[in-house]
Amino acid sequence: MPHLTHDPQAALAILAGAIGTLLEDKDLAYADPSEQAIVGRLAVLLEGKFPGWSVNVEWNRRGDVAKRLHYPLHEDDPGREAAVRPDLIVHRVGQRENLLVVEAKKAANNDFEGDIWKLKGMTEQAGAYGYAAGLHLVVDMPAGVVLRCDVYVDSAFHEGLTDWLRDQLPGPD
Repeated sequence: MPHLTHDPQAALAILAGAIGTLLEDKDLAYADPSEQAIVGRLAVLLEGKFPGWSVNVEWNRRGDVAKRLHYPLHEDDPGREAAVRPDLIVHRVGQRENLLVVEAKKAANNDFEGDIWKLKGMTEQAGAYGYAAGLHLVVDMPAGVVLRCDVYVDSAFHEGLTDWLRDQLPGPD
């Protein structure tokens, strides 16, 4: 297996497998539960898939303090600072070894600005967190499809990994 910290695609491949299984879950499709329930189920599906790494949802701590991010919304913005609580992360607790950060939405929620701001800031390699990759995931559970799966690497949208990931996941026809 490739060294995950140096190969975001290998980590995303593991994540894609879990997302595929998630989308086949008939109970989730029927109930169409909250975003938190969907992300919680995804975390369960990822357990044991990243040996030596922790998979956590709604993780808002960095050591013994709240996670905070200072990052601009756009090029002309001086930046905003806010506490952050990513939907799902794969990391090593107590170290600056951060592999994946995921922001997920259900199909009906198109409030993306905050998620994208968070993903850009948390994947910035010179920044406080330096996640290897971030994923903005939008799912339609009743239809069993991914509507959006944008990958961010070093604070920028990564077209190549996004296209690759879209090919791995069931999308709308």
